[in-house]
Amino acid sequence: MGNHDDIDELLAKHFAHERLTAAQQAKLDQWKAAYPEESQRLQRLIEMPIFSDTSFKVDTEKAWAKVEPQLKEHSLKIGRFSHKAWFYSAAAAIALILITTWMILSHETDTQTVRYADITQTENVLLPDGSEVTLYPHATLAFRYADDGTARQVELTGKAFFHVKNRDNAPFKISAGQMTVEVLGTSFLVDAAHDNKSGVFVESGRVKVSTSYNNVILEANEKVEIADDQMTLGLIEDPASFFGRGDSVLVFKNSPIATVVQEVEKQTGVKIELGKGLDRNTVTTKINVSERESIAAELAFVCGCQCDTLEKGRHYKLYYE
Repeated sequence: MGNHDDIDELLAKHFAHERLTAAQQAKLDQWKAAYPEESQRLQRLIEMPIFSDTSFKVDTEKAWAKVEPQLKEHSLKIGRFSHKAWFYSAAAAIALILITTWMILSHETDTQTVRYADITQTENVLLPDGSEVTLYPHATLAFRYADDGTARQVELTGKAFFHVKNRDNAPFKISAGQMTVEVLGTSFLVDAAHDNKSGVFVESGRVKVSTSYNNVILEANEKVEIADDQMTLGLIEDPASFFGRGDSVLVFKNSPIATVVQEVEKQTGVKIELGKGLDRNTVTTKINVSERESIAAELAFVCGCQCDTLEKGRHYKLYYE
């Protein structure tokens, strides 16, 4: 063996549980002794749970066949690194390759369930049904269709934001810790990253949140937080900031007011009823989604109509006198 050119091969074989010769094991032990912190860090990366199905088995020969060409390509690029820098690079590369290999093999061995996992950064994924999910660091997600082929089932650990694709007669249910979330057409955040505290935060639409002892239906800009077997309901005070929308601006040019109102409700949760005759109006304006309490008044000014507040910041009515 060379001094550096095959330690990555030994590490990959070791974590794939392949048998090493006595000389190979001695070489690996030498590296572990020389770089104990790096060795422990790599061990933690490999052991980090990235799926919940304990029955899943890795075909090590198949995994090695996928990993080996990438390791060889990686080896060509490390000649100028210092020993420590090289070890960090090899460790990170091997961890990512093994994780990628696991995801490939999981698709090949279980065609009904699709699994996603992220370790260090926020990741956007597209589910097979067209729904969009943002996985936060250390979150894992498994998606499958129910046996009847219609209902969609998700198992989540950690934190994720969902924008669920509407499918008629195809319920979308999420199991996350002590909660079950049933989607009624919406976008929302599920936070189940902590064992003793979790929550659901709705950006638009409606969801049903259930536990073994209670359930509640949430609408746009509402939240429920669960701790110590207690559900606490509340409003999201600043939805634009909470959901990372900042000072988003909606721009309309000669748009039917019904379209404008529909988009406003989708983006802000503010419901605006239109009185008789208002649906003939077209609107040219800019609306700041963070200014929820003034949106209806702005539309009333543009249309030259009256505005009644039915529920401040949530429900308004526009009408002609």
